[in-house]
Amino acid sequence: MSVTLPKDALQKVQIGQSFAEYDFVRQDPGIFVATPASLVANQPDNKKCFFVGRRGSGKTAISYNILAKNRRAVSLVPQVFDLMRLPLDHEEFRDTRQRPFKSLVCAFERALLGELVRNWVHANTWKFDERHPAISKDRGLIEGCDFDARVLNLVTEIFEAYSNPNERLWLRQINRAKDLILEVNTVRENANFDFLFLIDRLDESWDGSDSAIICLMALMHGCVQLMAACPSLRPYLFIRENIYSRIRDMDNEFSRLETSVVFLDWTTEKLTEFVERRLVRSFSTKPSLGDAWPHFFQETADSDSKGEIFTYCQNRPRDVLTYVSFALESAISHSHQKITPEDIRNARERFSTSKLKDLGDEFSENYPNIQLVLKLFYGLATDYTIGAIEGFIQKLLVDHKIAKYCKDWFYNVTSPSQFVGVFFSIGFFGVNESKIWTYKTAGGDAAFMPPLCASSIIRIHPAYHAALHLREMVLPSLTDDTILQVNGILEDLPEGVTFDGYQQKLKDLLIQLGSTPKGKLGAEQYESIVGETVKLCFFRALTNVQPKVRNTGGLVIRDWIASNRAAAGFWEMVRNRYDATQVIWECKNYSVLSADDFHQAAYYMGETGTRFVVIAFRGNEVTPQYLKHVEKIARDRKGMAFVITEKDLKVFLRQAVKGKFKEDHINEIYDRIERSFG
Repeated sequence: MSVTLPKDALQKVQIGQSFAEYDFVRQDPGIFVATPASLVANQPDNKKCFFVGRRGSGKTAISYNILAKNRRAVSLVPQVFDLMRLPLDHEEFRDTRQRPFKSLVCAFERALLGELVRNWVHANTWKFDERHPAISKDRGLIEGCDFDARVLNLVTEIFEAYSNPNERLWLRQINRAKDLILEVNTVRENANFDFLFLIDRLDESWDGSDSAIICLMALMHGCVQLMAACPSLRPYLFIRENIYSRIRDMDNEFSRLETSVVFLDWTTEKLTEFVERRLVRSFSTKPSLGDAWPHFFQETADSDSKGEIFTYCQNRPRDVLTYVSFALESAISHSHQKITPEDIRNARERFSTSKLKDLGDEFSENYPNIQLVLKLFYGLATDYTIGAIEGFIQKLLVDHKIAKYCKDWFYNVTSPSQFVGVFFSIGFFGVNESKIWTYKTAGGDAAFMPPLCASSIIRIHPAYHAALHLREMVLPSLTDDTILQVNGILEDLPEGVTFDGYQQKLKDLLIQLGSTPKGKLGAEQYESIVGETVKLCFFRALTNVQPKVRNTGGLVIRDWIASNRAAAGFWEMVRNRYDATQVIWECKNYSVLSADDFHQAAYYMGETGTRFVVIAFRGNEVTPQYLKHVEKIARDRKGMAFVITEKDLKVFLRQAVKGKFKEDHINEIYDRIERSFG
């Protein structure tokens, strides 16, 4: 049946958010696209447990889809990777066959098994009894601790035994995991005892250290072992590709893990369905999937909108959605009835700039401040000979910013083959082989970069040409007269701050936060630290940060108020959901909050009209009592008292030092608070 859409069809389209955390995919299962990875994840007898993909490849969407369909699926977002300090030198954990690493694996196994039993109890499926002594021994950890606290306690317990001269104590601790597995398997009677743990957003609050990678590696080994030994427990880990790459490079028994990996790859057909489901969502009479694209995109003999967008976006769904969204805005602003080739071209530079920033942010974990190198290609060429690449490297070697902020990785990749290998692995470079351009493939497996030779040509991926204003040419060499510059690239920094000054301010704030005394003595300094953190870490969304002074009990208290100008992401969601064109930051220079602190937040909501108030305090835990106050405010005021700890402030600052500006961590705080509501 032929379907004719109204002339203003584009204005009715609700394309959704490119970030699954804020997208209506959470409430509307009709727009979820079944991919090979999601089909594997939903198989009841699936034995794969690692789902690997780049940022924006659909990991979180799969997690939400499973949670919506499976009543025994449980979301876990561990924060322990940032909290844990390994009790031995990192080198002692490098060999996965030795006792230190085995001890760490055992701690994660017991923590997951404890989480399983805890869910049994909460679901009234099973009760503690004396017939199961191994489970009873861990009852205190199971009932009294969440997953993170349980891991920390178990690591302390196991490594105290490890350091004891009596080796039987350590062996007894290690055998506790085996005893728990045996008893859990004995208890299991039917499918009601089976739980699926979705362990997602693993790297949101960590510092990217080797310690965090070692802990994640131990969790992965524990998951593989439990998947095989315990039918009641299926752990799924959703891992970003850049983190997976670090583990692959570090783990000397990686072959034990890679057989359990599923990569999140997208085909043209699935990407088409992904866009079409969103385009037709608002219409009661709609074209069928597979036929909807031409109703919204104008095709000509010289254009292929689908191929252009998908290739340009490197087949990544988040990028596709962002690009289509920009093109849709262009079409509406020009009163076009369909998205034209001109609209796609108009969206290109805006999208390219966004993608360049996103690339630097995504791989800041592996290559801190890599955006400094990316920007130095500005105004050069699309294609390079090996000689030109070598000349580029030579100029980087004498660049003071590179020496200061990229030293952790740059000096290890100063040969042309190493340098090209790094930028090929992140999807920035392609290599010409037999007149075909080869770029990094989708998914977590490393693409085989064609071997380089003297005649090889290197090309920057077309997605970045517009942002870098590259000339369509092959650059044969870089001479001494060539000056690398970033003119024309908008510096992603707060106004009036140089990169060197920005980095130094962030590092100074971290030091000050650690040394500022709690209570009245350090109150003014803490208030200043919070204000500077808002200005330096959230400047893309929160502007015009000003002090809001009040007097309480003779003490001048300086809170902060910021204008919310976010066009996307977490802060846009906050503005829309809570009418938060202004965001209040309350500063509490003490470790324990009281009911009065929450009453003050509620008062601010009535006074300013905003229904979103951030409470920053010096503790490191948001207690159940605090969450009760937050829930009451949500119920009575339809607002959010958003509690952040000292640890959270440090995470924001550390991530900014590395050039990581995404909102994953603050979004996870929000999700954790929301999920606590009854």
